[in-house]
Amino acid sequence: MKYWVVLFGVLLSAQALADSSTPVIPLNQNLAVVDYFGDGRQTGCGLRATGETKDNLWLNVLITVFIKETGSTFGVIKVVARKVRTKNGVPLLRDGKITYTNLGKIQKAWIKSDSGKEPLIYKNDGSSHSDAYMVSAEFASAVDLLAAMVQENFQVGLNRNAQGSDEVFQFNKPLDKSEGEKLSVCMKNLRVQMEGNMDKQNF
Repeated sequence: MKYWVVLFGVLLSAQALADSSTPVIPLNQNLAVVDYFGDGRQTGCGLRATGETKDNLWLNVLITVFIKETGSTFGVIKVVARKVRTKNGVPLLRDGKITYTNLGKIQKAWIKSDSGKEPLIYKNDGSSHSDAYMVSAEFASAVDLLAAMVQENFQVGLNRNAQGSDEVFQFNKPLDKSEGEKLSVCMKNLRVQMEGNMDKQNF
């Protein structure tokens, strides 16, 4: 009986250590605004986060919200993770650009702010774009996450085999003031487009 109590305690301790593993903080972090235009109007706004790890893993995370000509809205989450090709510790270049190794398809990925904001993913969507994980998300929840990412740290998780534990990365570099203003203008323009579409539908 005592043996089982001790064994149970060890298993609980191991599980606690697994659940509380410290996220990796990427190096050379960059958080930048992306915006999209079509036919002279704002069609999308978002944030792109990039960073590298000590073992040459390169991360490219994108969350965007869009509005279609029909007035329908949606969000998009895209996560890319690639290994930098190196020789003797130096990145291999092609036409002056760093080259990467495809590490295989990401089975699942997620983005969550420190306050718990995360997008509502549409369940009927799946990963696409070969080595990238890309899914559609509910518009309002994606907007909430964008707003949180401007003000606080956020984590990105990914998993290539869907069986083991997720690789978790913590982004902690704040958005530059100029980029924050750019996102604010973009979202304002997008809101104007949404209101204009509503007016047309009610006409």
